[in-house]
Formats: sequence, C-alpha cells, structure tokens
Amino acid sequence: MMKHLIAFAFAFLIAGCDTASKPDFRKVLDAHLAAIAARDLEAYEATITSGEEMTLIFPNGETLEKRDDVVAFHKEWFADPSWRMDPEIVKVSGGEDLSYALIKYDYRDTPEGEPRAAWLVLIFKLENGAWRLLHDQNTRIPPPAPASE
Repeated sequence: MMKHLIAFAFAFLIAGCDTASKPDFRKVLDAHLAAIAARDLEAYEATITSGEEMTLIFPNGETLEKRDDVVAFHKEWFADPSWRMDPEIVKVSGGEDLSYALIKYDYRDTPEGEPRAAWLVLIFKLENGAWRLLHDQNTRIPPPAPASE
C-alpha cells in the first residue's frame, strides 16, 4: 500500500510540473515580430536573451556575437523610418528548452523599393521561465534568373 501511495505522490508531483507553467512560444514569437514591425526597442529587448552571448547573422554573412552589439544595431535600424519588412511564418517548432521559427520575408529599403527575399531562422531558449531569442540568422534568397529568350 505504501509503494502505491509513494508512486501516486510522485506522479502527482510530476503532473504538477507539467508544461502549464511554460510560456507559449508562439505568443513570444508574435511579440518579437511585432516589436520589430513597430520599431520598438524596449519591446524587442524584452524578447531577447539577458545573457551576454547572442548571435545575429546578416544576409551578407556578417555576424554580431554580443547582445549589446545586437541591441545597438537594432537601435540604429529602428531609427530609420523608411524600411519595410513583410514576414511570413513558415514553420514553428517548440521544444522543452529550445524552440525555433522559420520565416520567409521580403525586405524593402523604402516603401516603394524593390523587395529582397530572405529566410530568417530565430532560435529561442527558455531562460528563467521565459522564451528569449538567442540566435537570429538571415539568409538571402537570390532573385529568380531572368528567362532566356
């Protein structure tokens, strides 16, 4: 009888530690993308790691590897009112402590500018009970080759 009682208590404890307390990854992803669209640096910072290490890879291959450098880049980028970024979430995968999103986006330097397509991979880590961006990688999608005559 005591074995059954201990097993029941253990199962109850495990059930109580279920993912109910884990934040909804999709809500954090949506908040992150909304912060970018709104050019809201404070809201953006609320979705990224509080740690020193963070990776941002630009479409041309240049890389930033420190949180402070990523924030400084976004502060300057958000100050420019001309650019437009139209994201389309292609895939979202949530894990126990790492989750990611694959996004395809069109980017324009100006509202009337020619769009440039790219892939965006965002990797978030569960940090102190909240999803926080750790890795942001952009990969340019080459424009289609002109049709031969």
